Amino acid sequence: METLRIRETDERAMRAFALGAVLFRMNGLLEETGFAWPASRKEELRKLLAHTWSVKDEETLEKHLSWLLKEGGQASYRKTESLLGALSLRDREQYFERLNGNAALFNHARLVQMYSGKLPPAGIAAWDLGQYVFICRTAHSAGLMEAEEAMERSLSAARHAQTLYRDWTEFAVSYLAGRQIWTNQPSAEAAKPYVDCVAKLLTEPRGLWRRLAWDMSLNETEDEGRPKVSANPTVDTDITPAYDSE
Repeated sequence: METLRIRETDERAMRAFALGAVLFRMNGLLEETGFAWPASRKEELRKLLAHTWSVKDEETLEKHLSWLLKEGGQASYRKTESLLGALSLRDREQYFERLNGNAALFNHARLVQMYSGKLPPAGIAAWDLGQYVFICRTAHSAGLMEAEEAMERSLSAARHAQTLYRDWTEFAVSYLAGRQIWTNQPSAEAAKPYVDCVAKLLTEPRGLWRRLAWDMSLNETEDEGRPKVSANPTVDTDITPAYDSE
């Protein structure tokens, strides 16, 4: 199986993998190496994929990637948001009272309520797409996906994200919200490492999300004379997610 080697200077490839930058960074991978996993960690990566995403082979890999694109956490978020939005204030209070004995369902509904109406129209799809790219890159390193396919899938996900969000800040806010809902942890303490990571990607002079323009062309070829897009846009960096103060 051909190894997927990406140079930091290959902006198109790095822009594709940038959707998964938070998970790559939180797992100790570096942009300078194109977020490459060490070859010695192949078996460890298989365990990571199996434990976190129930990906154990090519079949379960394809099934989970398809789910992330077609449904993902976004489907559950929208379903709960729609349910809560249809309830009167009194009925909503009663609904939460009924959930009080089930911590998982209660926290999920509470987090959805906190984010309802505060996210871009695409909701938490950013989290699904970020996972998708991370899984593709990792599955390749684990021997479950060819290099060309991992690259093409990541580029496709990045192009799709461009149609859903206007800029990196919108993506970041939705990503953090999605991860928080996925982990079902409303506390600020649990979210802080990820908020800090996102802030660095957005604001550091060489931060990946700061230097690679959101609307960069991700097609194979780009028309000659096409205006260059600034890789250092001015962004609103208020990315603090909602959380309980308790």
